[in-house]
Amino acid sequence: MRPLADHSCTDGMTGETERVMPESDRLALNAVEEFAMERGLDVVVHDVRTWRDRLRALLKGVNRTPTVIVGTSKIVGDITVDQLKNRLQYSLNE
Repeated sequence: MRPLADHSCTDGMTGETERVMPESDRLALNAVEEFAMERGLDVVVHDVRTWRDRLRALLKGVNRTPTVIVGTSKIVGDITVDQLKNRLQYSLNE
């Protein structure tokens, strides 16, 4: 987005845009990162805003966010942080 010069609506605007992650995705990402850090696990994040990562995600069967894949288990959709951590623990134990 580029502001129009000398227009009162654009006072203080810059040409930069802010990328916003949906709240459910942010909560899932934070929970997964915390869970992985506590257990020494690696986390791979695909940014589905880019065509390359969107393709990678689609090839793994990811059709919506948030989706968390642990081994062959897939956790899809909005769930609470506690539910997500329980499902992650269960997936690790399979």
